[in-house]
Amino acid sequence: MSDRAVGSFAQLAPDEPYPGVVRRAFDSEAATVTRYEFEPGASFPLHRHRQEQITLIEAGSVRMSIAGREEELEAGAWSVVAGGVEHGIVAGPDGARIVAVVVPRRESADAYEVTAS
Repeated sequence: MSDRAVGSFAQLAPDEPYPGVVRRAFDSEAATVTRYEFEPGASFPLHRHRQEQITLIEAGSVRMSIAGREEELEAGAWSVVAGGVEHGIVAGPDGARIVAVVVPRRESADAYEVTAS
């Protein structure tokens, strides 16, 4: 990778890992950065992965489950989940847009273990 890269999420190809969840992602040498757009009530199931995850709520609201504890997060909020800790997200009534930064970078977009649906 060069010493400089620029772009926009709009330029990245989207996929839909779960109904009502659109994902766009890119990797740097050290991290995977993903923007998720959730329709109202859409969810990303409980899962875990070896990487730490920093989640930034850009718009809307989510209910985030982290190690069995529920947190209500609105635009401007953030969370940090250690590697190996179970977590999942359900979007609020107006949907949500979040950015997740996973460190170190993932081997692939689906390099996580779903623990419950």
